[in-house]
Amino acid sequence: IYPIRAQLKFSDSEKMFEICHNTQTNMFCMVPLQDGPSPPPLQGDGRTSGRKLDSFVVFIGCTLKEETMKDWLRQCASQKLQKKSLKTFETLTKQEIKNVHVKRHLELPPPGWFYNGNQFVNFFGEKSDYHPLMDTFIEEYLSEVNKEIEKYNTEIEKQVCQDLFES
Repeated sequence: IYPIRAQLKFSDSEKMFEICHNTQTNMFCMVPLQDGPSPPPLQGDGRTSGRKLDSFVVFIGCTLKEETMKDWLRQCASQKLQKKSLKTFETLTKQEIKNVHVKRHLELPPPGWFYNGNQFVNFFGEKSDYHPLMDTFIEEYLSEVNKEIEKYNTEIEKQVCQDLFES
């Protein structure tokens, strides 16, 4: 591909832009188009088709393959978001576990345990750096996080992603 020229509208804007890019010099130009008459579009053989195109992209180069160009343009479009996997104890990061600990370590320990200011101690003198109910806290955290993930995945399933080149 040598030069690329396009007239298009970005999804987050109402304005039309003309874009030019020379791949050999890496020169890029993007200018908002003014409302007004524009030249008629050309067909592949250089003739005008008689219909006005709102947007177009022109690639000039050697040995360009239609499917390769279509694949490249598909990658430029908004991609369908991927579903997230549900979290399990094994997939939690050390930081997530630490956050649960910091958030809940001052909650009352179960009977038979007390907090000495540094560690949790039971009546048998066994010590733990983590709250005795830490497993329960993590299960509750996983339940909350997985509800959010399921909500996100449901929204992803509702999205319709249409191929740029399908009618």
